[in-house]
Amino acid sequence: MRHPLYRQGANAMETSVYRHHAAPGELYGQILDFLHRYESHRQTEPSRLRAMIQDEETGSRVGNLTVVNAIQCIGRHEPINGTTIAEKIGLSRAGVTKIGTRLVSEGLVKRERMRHNRKEIYYRLTPEGREVFETHSRLLENEEERFRVFLGAYSGEQLAFVGEFLRHAGAEFERQPFTAGQAR
Repeated sequence: MRHPLYRQGANAMETSVYRHHAAPGELYGQILDFLHRYESHRQTEPSRLRAMIQDEETGSRVGNLTVVNAIQCIGRHEPINGTTIAEKIGLSRAGVTKIGTRLVSEGLVKRERMRHNRKEIYYRLTPEGREVFETHSRLLENEEERFRVFLGAYSGEQLAFVGEFLRHAGAEFERQPFTAGQAR
């Protein structure tokens, strides 16, 4: 199904963005729809990861995106301490400790102390954790390539506009965070 703003033209793909001016309410609805679809897509990631490694012993160990993100963070930066993991993936230190304990018990991560700092605990992937890391990395590469192909249908000017819109929208979200009191 084609997007309502898509039409075949002389340039293989031309949008009617410049001809059709959506009302702010319509854009807001489209953004909400996009966010819901994106959230649903991201929630399927652990299932897709499990499917990619279903024949491996580690297949049942991948629980949720936070766990996968912790494995990715450790794999990219090992040895890494809990404080740094917390900063990189946006969790509390206690949350990292809880996930770390789970990953250690499942044999995906090991804890160690460095010779120069016996006080602080660092995390490293085990061979099983490395397998999950590498499989997830391939999944991310495939998703990134699909996204590059998708974006290839738009001009540099259109992509620059989308980038500016996303930066502005993100800054607005940061400037005016939603609070529970606003919903009343």
